[in-house]
Amino acid sequence: MSKKEQKEIDETTRRKNIEIHLNELERDNYQEIPELEIVTGTISKPRRFSDLADTSQHRKSKRTKNQHIKSISKRSFKALLDESKIAEKPPDIPTYLTAGAKPSRFPPRKFCSVCGFISAYACKKCGMKYCSLRCKETHEETRCMKYTV
Repeated sequence: MSKKEQKEIDETTRRKNIEIHLNELERDNYQEIPELEIVTGTISKPRRFSDLADTSQHRKSKRTKNQHIKSISKRSFKALLDESKIAEKPPDIPTYLTAGAKPSRFPPRKFCSVCGFISAYACKKCGMKYCSLRCKETHEETRCMKYTV
C-alpha cells in the first residue's frame, strides 16, 4: 500500500465504524446450542412399571429445559437488558447501568491489536494500535477497516 492510498479518517467516522463493527459482532456472536444426541451401545435394564409412569414427566421436563436453553441463547445482550427492566429500578440500587468506578489515576495502557504486547504506534486509518512492522502488516491485511467499509 503506497503513501498516497493511505488516508486519515476523522474521529467521528472512526467511532461510526467501530459502532458498525460492534453491531455486526453482536448480531453474529450468539449461537444456537446444538442438541446433544448421545448414542449408547449398552444394554439397558428392564424398566419397572413405576419407572414407565415417570417417563412422560421426565420427557416433558427435558423438553421444556431444552426450549428454555434455546430461548436464552437466541437473545442479544441488549434484549436481555431490556427484558430485565433494569432502567425501572430506583437509582439507589446498584445495577449494570448505574455501576461506576472512579477514573484511574494512571494513563490508559495501549496494547497491540494483533499480538497483545504494549504498543507504541497507531494506525492512521482506524486508530487501532500495533507494536511492530510485522503486526502492522498483519493489521493492514486482516483488520484495518476490513469489516466496516
